[in-house]
Amino acid sequence: MNLKRAFWKILVAGGVALLSATGANASTMTYRFLIPAFGGDPNYFYVFKTEADAQNIYHAPPTPTQETTPLEDFKERLQYLILSQLATKIANAAFGEETINPGTYNIGNYEIQVTPTGTEIQVNLVDTTTGNTTTVEVPLYK
Repeated sequence: MNLKRAFWKILVAGGVALLSATGANASTMTYRFLIPAFGGDPNYFYVFKTEADAQNIYHAPPTPTQETTPLEDFKERLQYLILSQLATKIANAAFGEETINPGTYNIGNYEIQVTPTGTEIQVNLVDTTTGNTTTVEVPLYK
């Protein structure tokens, strides 16, 4: 029995000596983050976004479009043109190219009050459906 034990001791000692004699090669391991959110290269963002979009099975349902009649379309375009002309008059008055008279304009769901003062043109916009009010003060550049 002592012979077996001695044999194993010699075998283990020899194995340890053999392993230590060959030397171990090692290098440092470094890990680079790829995902930009964790400090990686920002150029990878589009790669990951494209992959995520391709795997996304959930999409927003399409919003139903409302068909407008030609009369409603004409009314909206006319209101837009009138508002555009009013904005142009206010801008021209601010730069001294023309004068603007004080007054109230009712266009669609909006009530627009224009009040020129000595130093600015005050424009109050009131949405008649909701009651929301916005005040714009345009300085005069004369």
